[in-house]
Amino acid sequence: MRNASIASVVVLLPLALSAAEAVPDSLAPPAGLKRLLDASAVGVQIYRCAPPKGAEGKAAAVWNFEAPRATLTDQRGQPVGRHYAGPTWEASDGSKVTGKVAARADATEPGAIAWLLLKTESAGTPGRFDQVRAVQRLFTSGGSAPPGTCAHLDEVLEVPYRAMYVFWVQPAEAR
Repeated sequence: MRNASIASVVVLLPLALSAAEAVPDSLAPPAGLKRLLDASAVGVQIYRCAPPKGAEGKAAAVWNFEAPRATLTDQRGQPVGRHYAGPTWEASDGSKVTGKVAARADATEPGAIAWLLLKTESAGTPGRFDQVRAVQRLFTSGGSAPPGTCAHLDEVLEVPYRAMYVFWVQPAEAR
């Protein structure tokens, strides 16, 4: 058990150090929302080799984003949920939200996926996440598809990534 605690600290430490980086104003959550949870995500961004989305004719195949798959943990390293296609964030209690990108900013680390602000809505049962109205994806590491073309149609590539997801809710008194 001691090794698991040390591993959690090692996973969370780079994200905590990244928190000193400034978050662009364009990624600020809507006014009036309250911070619910900061969750570390460790997982993969999944890409499939195919013609570019929306391409006509015989365009060279590239890595097209398909879905994320990540485990979410709290600041103590305890699992709190998962992140997957939709994009969807599902809490351990089964409550979940889906999101749409509202704003994006380039990552500060080369090869990392963009930082995002997503507006969300409930997509599941009542619980921890059903009142989440915005999610920020910040302090990303890894996750970008290789540049250029790919050779084998339908080949799947899973690129490891880490991020901090910040969940924002409407305060109870404002509901």
